[in-house]
Amino acid sequence: MTTTSVPLLTVSLPVADTQMIALSELQENTHGATNFLKHALRCSGQLDAILLEVLPSGEYVIRDGNRRVETARALGWTEIRADLYSGLSEGDWALLLSSVHNRSENPVEEARNYRVLLRSLTPEGIAANTGHPLSRIKARLALLKLPDDVLELVGSDTLALSVAERASKLKGPFLTRAVNEIRIAAGNGKRYGAKDLKDVTVARSGALGAMLMAAAPPPVSLIPPAEVLALEVRELCARRNVDVAELLTELGLSVSNAVTVAHQHARMN
Repeated sequence: MTTTSVPLLTVSLPVADTQMIALSELQENTHGATNFLKHALRCSGQLDAILLEVLPSGEYVIRDGNRRVETARALGWTEIRADLYSGLSEGDWALLLSSVHNRSENPVEEARNYRVLLRSLTPEGIAANTGHPLSRIKARLALLKLPDDVLELVGSDTLALSVAERASKLKGPFLTRAVNEIRIAAGNGKRYGAKDLKDVTVARSGALGAMLMAAAPPPVSLIPPAEVLALEVRELCARRNVDVAELLTELGLSVSNAVTVAHQHARMN
């Protein structure tokens, strides 16, 4: 049996220039997700450098580490350690950030990086190049079925990653219903949990069951229709105390004629 080789990217990324960068030069975007880093940064300090893209203008764009920047600012820090890169393509950034997410997961950004890599690789190729399990890659990519405003809620108090992944598997009106309910929960400051999503999936199962029943062909009788009718006529004659031969005579047929007609009908069919 022949196997198809998975393409591997031959990318040589430049070595990062690691520097301490003033927080006043950075603008973070945390997408509304809950930040649990404050205690860790206070106790352990900054274990991993953030990743910055250096624009031709000299400005910085945070490619990885928005929450760490936000937390450092909240702790009163004035500087943060950063790995600086310039001149990378979007594909280079996607591969670099996918490697970073082996240690620090941001599922939505991870999914968007995978989407960039899909321009040149299959999901199997992404797995081979990043070391991430194929099931994880497919689950992350499925998240992108959700609209951007809902994606920004993933990992927040409103929407857990596991619930978002299950919602992304829905289709049509059921996906629309889940998305609308998530938006309502976010607007009311409430959590949209597994129990809320279960109501949608139960409705989906019921609708699918009804569709299958409607599409099913009518049951096939194992008894020929003529035999069923003959049995019903005999039962009716017995209840009415009418002889079958008398009924045939009344219908203008003798027993022998009825048999002949039946045989002729059978031959024609």
